[in-house]
Amino acid sequence: MANFKLLFGLSVSFITICLSCKQQPVFSQNAKVFNLVKDFGAKGDDKTDNYKAFKNAALAITKAGGGKLVIPKGKYYIAAYKGQEGIGDIIFRDCKGLTIEGNNSAIRVNGNFSRNADYKLPNLPYQYAYNNTVCPFKLVNCSNVLLKDITVYGEVDKMRKQPGVVEGESYGIYIADDEPKDRSSRIVLQNITAHRFAADGFLIKINGDDVLMNRCKSYNNARQGLSIVKGSNIRVLNSSFDSTGKTGGYGWHAPGAGIDVENEFGPGKLNNVLIRNCQIRGNNGFQIVTTLPSDKVVIDSCFISDLTAGYSSALNGLGMYSINSSISNSILFAGIQVDIADQIYRGPSVQEINNNIIYSGERGIVTASFSRPVNITENIFIMLPKPDLTTYFPYVQNGNATFNRNIIVVHADRVKKVSNQVTALVQSAKESIENFWLMNGYEIPAEKEKPIFIYLL
Repeated sequence: MANFKLLFGLSVSFITICLSCKQQPVFSQNAKVFNLVKDFGAKGDDKTDNYKAFKNAALAITKAGGGKLVIPKGKYYIAAYKGQEGIGDIIFRDCKGLTIEGNNSAIRVNGNFSRNADYKLPNLPYQYAYNNTVCPFKLVNCSNVLLKDITVYGEVDKMRKQPGVVEGESYGIYIADDEPKDRSSRIVLQNITAHRFAADGFLIKINGDDVLMNRCKSYNNARQGLSIVKGSNIRVLNSSFDSTGKTGGYGWHAPGAGIDVENEFGPGKLNNVLIRNCQIRGNNGFQIVTTLPSDKVVIDSCFISDLTAGYSSALNGLGMYSINSSISNSILFAGIQVDIADQIYRGPSVQEINNNIIYSGERGIVTASFSRPVNITENIFIMLPKPDLTTYFPYVQNGNATFNRNIIVVHADRVKKVSNQVTALVQSAKESIENFWLMNGYEIPAEKEKPIFIYLL
């Protein structure tokens, strides 16, 4: 019997290991190895135009159906930019097993040009420019991909644009299934930094599933740090997204978010997104925004800070409008916007906002007259010093909201001038029980130590 148990245990372990192996990307085992310098003549001297070297490398690997590209450590410059004749993105297409090893190299793409009002599209009021930076890594219909250890720099800080010109296609890393038949899957982006692009640092738009971003950074891009617009089972782990919109003289493009999870392709086209152990701070728009057509976005164990470290409105904090979504175990120096006029939802899905610590000098959390179903439970709300005296903390006025077992700490500065005033609004909530209210009162003069009021109805 003992031998049977041992054999059974070993068999189960073996089966488990095999199943685990099956789920991992194969990448480019036993595939042909290409060297960007030796095979394609690139020079990592930060001045030679390496556009042809990168283009030829991508064409060769595409022709081979995959492979391994080694980029020797260096600083590689791409002088060409879109708008010039014959210039396009560096596209790896139809690769089944692809590894790109950056060896901590840097790639700088030329952005030292002007984006002018070159043309308009019918029935649209916007101006568009022909000139855009080259995307150094665009993946189309690829599977089992590992791209790692590289920095890409888009030079938006050297770029100019005429008034009224909207964002173009200027991305650091772009995973793009352009045709219905394309199906990218099992892609790993590891230890990649994308900064100062005129649109997004990273853009994910796939018909397939399974993208992992791990230990990536995105900062000072003009439109988004990361855009996720289509796909399934996308994980963003241990990464940072900050300072979107801070580009220098170029300016920025809306939405200006750190992370934008925005289904642009219809019901069911974007679901199962996990954002865990990430830092998102100092972005001009929302730090994270998830739109209503998106499904099941989980934000867990993150640090989120708005432009003013907690004093901005919730529209500069977290806007979580996607269905079946949650934020938990996170620290925010920012507000949470639960509902908004153009993202109204009153269906059966309930947002979950649980076990967070929320520091705010404004409202902390806002859920008002749009009746979005939401559970706000077991959070700690801490009012910052010198808070906004003209609003409520928190602001809950929603008949489909549950506001239970939260701790709310009101700062003394809120009641120094007028002690007998309403500081919080929890009105018409579906349920509000077992909340605990504290006053940080050590700075209140004794003669003004009077009760504060919480409006509960």
